[in-house]
Amino acid sequence: MKKIKTLMEMTNPEAEKILEETQMAIIPLGSVEQHGSHLPLGTDYYAAESFAKRIVSKTGGLLVDFAPFGVTPLHMGFKGTVTLRSETMISLMTDIVSSLCRHGAKKIVFINWHERNLPAIEIATENSQNEFEEIKILIVHAHFIAKEKYGKIVGLTHGGELEILPVLADRPELVHLELATDPSPIQKGQKSDKFRRDPSIYYIPKDVRSMYKTGWYGKINDTSDERIKEVMNGTSSEAARRIKEFFKI
Repeated sequence: MKKIKTLMEMTNPEAEKILEETQMAIIPLGSVEQHGSHLPLGTDYYAAESFAKRIVSKTGGLLVDFAPFGVTPLHMGFKGTVTLRSETMISLMTDIVSSLCRHGAKKIVFINWHERNLPAIEIATENSQNEFEEIKILIVHAHFIAKEKYGKIVGLTHGGELEILPVLADRPELVHLELATDPSPIQKGQKSDKFRRDPSIYYIPKDVRSMYKTGWYGKINDTSDERIKEVMNGTSSEAARRIKEFFKI
């Protein structure tokens, strides 16, 4: 994959040119929270950024760095986790969108890889679209696209295969599969995730240890280079297809 620069790596003329040509900004969202002994605390943001880079290569647009932090109080029982209040994240997102709109962005895409960010994302999106009538904002949950396409066997589990692969794709030195020796019971994790992800009736978990005591669970079946490419390319291609369809580009 050709190296994709983020906004922080660009000069002003480079960023200006992309905004003039595409009027689109793509913003990865994740969190800083524990993912067991085998994955870094920044797993969710690294995953969102890895997919966002590949998506930008297919759609065009300005790849805008975001703070790596997200809304994750349920992981605060593990040291190293850092959480934002929902109000803080809403303000951050709204301010960033406001700045981008002033510079000509009319199409905003949030690439998210952390479920508990969703309430803040939706409120920030609604606020921004009400303030700037000319913009459209699209929310892309890359983790759910990956689950739909590649999670039939391994599922979408905290610290499991589908979270390992995007970190291996761009930051393999941060993954320590030899330490993935203490997964929590898979049946309890699956039952908890099924109930909290039910769109009809669900609960908000207070402490992740009530679902998976060791902080993670799941199957790790295939972390080969071929599997990494399959999941990264397939997930980003599907996201790019939907983005192009929505914005008619």
